[in-house]
Amino acid sequence: MSKITFVTIGYIEWRKGQDVLVDAIAKLPKEYSEKVEFFLIGQDTSLMAQKLSSEISDFSYIRMIGTVSREEVHRILDKADMMICPSREDPMPTVCAEAMMHKVPCLVSDATGTATYIKDGYDGLIFKSENIEELRNQIIWCIHHYDKLSDMGERSYRIYEDNFSEKAFEHNLLFYVEEMIGKA
Repeated sequence: MSKITFVTIGYIEWRKGQDVLVDAIAKLPKEYSEKVEFFLIGQDTSLMAQKLSSEISDFSYIRMIGTVSREEVHRILDKADMMICPSREDPMPTVCAEAMMHKVPCLVSDATGTATYIKDGYDGLIFKSENIEELRNQIIWCIHHYDKLSDMGERSYRIYEDNFSEKAFEHNLLFYVEEMIGKA
């Protein structure tokens, strides 16, 4: 098995919860360090980013990348095994929809709007916001069930198709327009 690639994309700040993720990673048993790699991608000049950069310096399997182009985001998602969205509050993170578009399942906090679309353990994973232990356990689940992530990603793509794709947007817009015309 090659390394499992976990990706987090977003401005590094309290609301996005990357500190929760780093704390969960730090609590992983040492034997998992050879099996995983974590990429923290996003604007990294905040005070939190500076603090996290110092905290992760001892972890060779955690990399803070900084901001990248849209094309690079797509390249990263093409290689990712799991998107982690540890946000403390995030009504509808677009990075999750983008991950699903790439057939990458998402591990999200229950404080994200995306959590309402995910069936935990079927087409993604959910943990209670700010619960470091629960997030750590979900990461461990991914390691132990690496062979299930691809199928989970296929199912997460259906979430994208049904709810976030251009086709879904067009369908919903037509529905609302027809409903409004009918009421006129």
